[in-house]
Amino acid sequence: MTPLTVPQERLAHERRSALLTVVLLLLSLIIGWQVKTAVQNATRPIEQAGFTAEIPDGWLVQEGAGEFVFLARNPLALDELYRVSLVQASDALDVVAENRNLTRGRLDDTFRVLTAEPIVFAGQDGYKVSFARVDLDSPGVPHAVEGLDYYFVQADRVMVLSLEANSEHFADALPAFQQFVQSVTYNPGE
Repeated sequence: MTPLTVPQERLAHERRSALLTVVLLLLSLIIGWQVKTAVQNATRPIEQAGFTAEIPDGWLVQEGAGEFVFLARNPLALDELYRVSLVQASDALDVVAENRNLTRGRLDDTFRVLTAEPIVFAGQDGYKVSFARVDLDSPGVPHAVEGLDYYFVQADRVMVLSLEANSEHFADALPAFQQFVQSVTYNPGE
C-alpha cells in the first residue's frame, strides 16, 4: 500500500480557506453582538410635566396624576418599570422616604424595606431605599419584585425615581435604570 500524498499547494489552499472561514465567523459574531447591544441600549426621549428623560426604546409610557408623574414599563416584562414621582417636602430626605415607606407598607402587606441610606449619585446628594414585595396580582405563581427608590431634592419638592423588576432580573435591570436616573431633568417652570 502506498501512502497518499496531497500536493503542498492544495494543502496550503485548504488551510487558508479554513482560516478565512474562522475569521469570517468571528467577524460575524462580533458584528452581531454589536448590533444586539445597540438595539438593547437604544433609548428615546420623553417629556412629562416638566420632566425630560431617556427611556428604553419601545417601552410604554403612562401619564400620572398628583404626585405620580409618569411610569415607563417594559412591554416584554411587565413587572419591570421606572416610576417618577414628585412629592412635597418640608422634611429631610430620610423622613420623606420613611413616610412613603410607611404608607406603602400599609397599602401592601408584603412590602419590606431592605436598606435605606444616604447616597451621592452623579455628584448629587440623595437618599436610596431598596425594597421588596410579592406580586400577587400577576397571573400565575406569585413572585418577588425588588425595587429601588432614589430621592433627590428639587427646590421645595423631592423627586423620587423608582425601579421595580422581578427579583430574578433586578440585577440585569439596574445598569439601564442608573442611566435613566442620570438622564432625568426637571424644569419646574414647564
